[in-house]
Amino acid sequence: MADGLKVLIVDDSKLVITQLEQILAGVDGVDLVGKATDGAAAVRTAAFTKPDLILMDIVMPGMDGLSALRVIGATQPGVRVVMISSVAGSEGNAEEAFRLGAVQMIAKPFDPEQIESLLETELARLRDASEGEGSRA
Repeated sequence: MADGLKVLIVDDSKLVITQLEQILAGVDGVDLVGKATDGAAAVRTAAFTKPDLILMDIVMPGMDGLSALRVIGATQPGVRVVMISSVAGSEGNAEEAFRLGAVQMIAKPFDPEQIESLLETELARLRDASEGEGSRA
């Protein structure tokens, strides 16, 4: 795999962004390609950075995470989005997120090991996809 797992963090909480940055920094092969604090910035940043994985809050000022997920899913169908939110337990939000293409929901406060496990799984998925492409060449 030439490049690592490219991750975009989207959350209106600076504390959560810092926590996620620290977790990402501790996992080999993970590259933080951007940060955004609302859905509109997430859409712009995702278009520019082309992440493999987006870790995104649902409730944010301006454009929320579900609205951003709708746009990102339509414009970048290959990107995987994990919603990380204090309202992740809300059935309506979870159903809507999955309908829009989210691959997982994680509730706040989250356990760092849960995020590390997610990153390791996504790294393995990316490696498998890269190896599959290499065998077709």
